[in-house]
Amino acid sequence: MTNPLETQRLKQVVSKIESIEEERLENTELLKDAYNEAKVLGFDVKIIKHVLKLKKKDKDALAEEDILIELYRGALDI
Repeated sequence: MTNPLETQRLKQVVSKIESIEEERLENTELLKDAYNEAKVLGFDVKIIKHVLKLKKKDKDALAEEDILIELYRGALDI
């Protein structure tokens, strides 16, 4: 890779990736802090994670899933 333009592009891409990796690490720490805060406040972190997963689902798919869960729970007496 002797072309100076290609070398510069490679450096830019690597720099961009490094920057994104740093942001990701910072965000991971912020997320960890937020979950710790929730725990300190008495919230169940496992349930919060589950609710966040549910929020990402399509409302119709979620409604269908809820119906099936209730049906299965009723069939199993739980």
